Amino acid sequence: MRFAVLGLLLSLTACEKVIDLKLQTTTSQLVIEGNLADDSRPCQVTLNRSANYTDTNNFQAVSGATITLTDNAGGRETLRESATAPGQYAGATVLGVPGRTYTLRVETGGAAYVATSTLPAPVVPFDKLSTQVSAVGNRIQAVVEFNDPAGQPNSYLYRQYRNGRLNNAIFVQNDQFNDGKKVTQVLRGMGGPPNDPNDVNKLVAGDSLRVEMQNIDANVYEYFRTLNLILTTNPATATTPANPTSNFSGGVLGYFSAHSRRVRTIKVP
Repeated sequence: MRFAVLGLLLSLTACEKVIDLKLQTTTSQLVIEGNLADDSRPCQVTLNRSANYTDTNNFQAVSGATITLTDNAGGRETLRESATAPGQYAGATVLGVPGRTYTLRVETGGAAYVATSTLPAPVVPFDKLSTQVSAVGNRIQAVVEFNDPAGQPNSYLYRQYRNGRLNNAIFVQNDQFNDGKKVTQVLRGMGGPPNDPNDVNKLVAGDSLRVEMQNIDANVYEYFRTLNLILTTNPATATTPANPTSNFSGGVLGYFSAHSRRVRTIKVP
């Protein structure tokens, strides 16, 4: 195995409740999802409350929170909630810069939750995106190529889009066994039903394929790694679901990620 590549399934056809395996109890919990990239866009944060893991997904937006973002270069701002999308907050002035460390503080319901994330430096270039046909099943798969920097730990996360629609899998990996090497990595997603021409998991000739490569820090990698382990556990036998390892304090669910973002798009041959 060239990398420990994990397919994080965000939805399964057998059970739409699988994402709720994050919960250790049946109590609805606050979920924070924060992202800041080096693409000149401000920080984006989503707040909602998780559904009971024994119920269907019905996430309630959390409004009225106070969210502040600071960096180790003196930057500071308060994020504002969207007037049209409750629970969606955005910054304006503090942008993602490789090498800087960011702290996100969320105050809501009389409690405060804090997470810190460092945007990795140097940014790892996304050298090439191509496709190949799998040896089993003759499925078209995305292939990413890049050179991993030597002498420093690196972690990566990929998002794959078919004709503008996000694949339901997240792929995450680190360079534990490939430090400083040229990497050619296949993104192996799950295939969908053959009678669904819009299935985001099933690439066909002529499709627009876009892959976003994120260089993430070690704590964010650990969050997605442990979340993947939960989602790949059989829900029928998991009596006490565990929480993924969040980088937020206070026992809240979710993550805050400062990361680089590099995108390549091709037409599937």
